[in-house]
Amino acid sequence: MKLFFLVHNNEVEARWCRFAESVGAEVSKKLELAELTEAIGLVHISSVAPAEIDGLCQRLPALKWIALSDVPNDREGLSLLGQGFRGYLNAYPTASVFAEVLAVVARNDIWAGPALTQKLLKQFLQQQGGGIDEVEPPQENYQLTERESGVLDLLLVGCSNKEIARELNITERTVKSHVTSILKKTETKDRLTLILKLNKQAV
Repeated sequence: MKLFFLVHNNEVEARWCRFAESVGAEVSKKLELAELTEAIGLVHISSVAPAEIDGLCQRLPALKWIALSDVPNDREGLSLLGQGFRGYLNAYPTASVFAEVLAVVARNDIWAGPALTQKLLKQFLQQQGGGIDEVEPPQENYQLTERESGVLDLLLVGCSNKEIARELNITERTVKSHVTSILKKTETKDRLTLILKLNKQAV
């Protein structure tokens, strides 16, 4: 895996380099266009000038960009993800979170915190007219059970766990168990990436 760092903070850079080494990633701070295919770019929002960040995803679309902030907030995260960034998180993650973020983004999923993910999901569904009724995920591709398929149908129109539990007459704990199984089988991290993935397949 190739990583490109856009960071002007020595402490943050050293931390990222240490974590990158632990997962066997190759790190560069020099943009060599011939080597950008399948690379992941990490930007330290708190040390990089806004002018360097604006339009970054459009200028260098070959990279999968991740934004990291010293003080992350939902407003900034929504803005950056809307610009095309594939992930948004704290600039000081643990080694395990750093590795997980890279893995998620490498497979074209989006990384964001739970609260931010829920906001993104609502925005996405609103843009789709309140739901994704046209998506009919192929059950055989993911080996979903009949109950999991029922839960998935409700997920796709933005229902909460409580609403799903009420609709299917099961407990919220059971819903959480089904959702966890669905995410695992579809190889997605959260509801947003699940919906994005299934919507893309339906196009």
